[in-house]
Amino acid sequence: MYERFHIGTKPSPLAYTLPAKFDVQARKLRLAAMLVHEAFEFRFKKDVVLSRPCIYGVFGGRFGGFKPIKEKCVGCMRCVQEYPHIMTVKLSEPYKRLGDSYWTPDSIFTILYEASTGKIPVKGMGYKGSFGGEGFDDMWTDMSEIVRPTRDGVYGREYISTVVDIGRKPQSLEFGRDNVLGAVETVPVPIPIIFDLPLGSNEQVLRAASSAAAELKTFSVAPLGDSSGEPSTNNVPFISGKNDAEGRAEFLKKSRIIEYDPDKPGLRNKLREKTRSVVFAARLPLDDEVEEVALQLVREGVEALHVYADYHGMDYSRSPRHIARALKTLHGRLVKETVRDQVTIIASGGITLAEHVPKAVICGADLVAVDTSLLVALQAEFQGETRSRTDCKLNPRAIDPAWGSQRIVNLMASWHDQLVEILSAMGIRDVRRLRGDVGRSMLDSELREQAFEGMPWATV
Repeated sequence: MYERFHIGTKPSPLAYTLPAKFDVQARKLRLAAMLVHEAFEFRFKKDVVLSRPCIYGVFGGRFGGFKPIKEKCVGCMRCVQEYPHIMTVKLSEPYKRLGDSYWTPDSIFTILYEASTGKIPVKGMGYKGSFGGEGFDDMWTDMSEIVRPTRDGVYGREYISTVVDIGRKPQSLEFGRDNVLGAVETVPVPIPIIFDLPLGSNEQVLRAASSAAAELKTFSVAPLGDSSGEPSTNNVPFISGKNDAEGRAEFLKKSRIIEYDPDKPGLRNKLREKTRSVVFAARLPLDDEVEEVALQLVREGVEALHVYADYHGMDYSRSPRHIARALKTLHGRLVKETVRDQVTIIASGGITLAEHVPKAVICGADLVAVDTSLLVALQAEFQGETRSRTDCKLNPRAIDPAWGSQRIVNLMASWHDQLVEILSAMGIRDVRRLRGDVGRSMLDSELREQAFEGMPWATV
């Protein structure tokens, strides 16, 4: 029976306190003088004199503006506009120190809001940032359909599919007497997102991701040695050696997808002997040899490729490129060799915001695997640069797995809604049609070169 995909969200407040985003300060002598003046002006009417100019309750404490409740400030600036000679609101220093060179404080707060509420973050004051940058920020998406008077979007009348298939698609079918021969079963995923937790994630985080994957009907990747709890069809074990699978046959039989290291000769054949009905995904770094290796694996019959960059989105080539450019190159090579439709590409590394998912798909990925975003949603602590996959300085905290699972579900609900919105704005009703459609995007750097080509620049 047909059932429309829906993600159920529940409020999941923060478990650990965060530094206040804004530093709210009042010039106390001027505030006192104003209160005395208003006391005489309004004839000591208590309700008028003690009224607070903040609907969020920043001045609702016992001492009012003399001791603002900074955690409640949202930066609306009403107090500064009404009392510029008294109030000052600026970003707090602890807030500025959050994250690292890639994770900005604003992106961290965005992830935390999405994980807490499951809603799309909306900023009523409008976007005041730049419209260009590096990596995914250099890419603009086509919003030509946004001018339609009846957009579908999240609350529309028509369904927009976000289902993708993991597995090898046959290029032709052979019809036998009783059935179709040569048809290969693929694994459907209702959202083009799976989980790929960084190394060092604790038991509670792994259980939270596994539970969330089961609820969302997607998958969670983890080394086979880190697989926790009961075997589940939503867990994807990563096997890096022939001996890693010893004694874990129950996990292999339950798993619908298995990731393996293609550098280990014969590993895939050995695993195939232990489990038959499964999709094998080769895990590859995006480096200078990835195109040739990927092409060879596809010709050998591998069903999926999990290609990854570092956690800041840069590949491992001699001249590092952003994952967006690396994916375009890999996708284009497989298209040129006429084998692209035979394999599923899963991309991970540097995908930290909802908008990165459709952009990665445009660059050639079928789906993405999110990593550090999950730990940020679970309030992991930044202890340095998070770039390295072997030494990620993002320390998981002790959490309740049920709480963590709900926050991951909320995060994916927000990302799913934003994906549907962007597909709606493009006029696309199936995310699979977006794969490799670079015509749906524009690069800010290329547009600048075209716009200013041949123009003399004056040096100051």
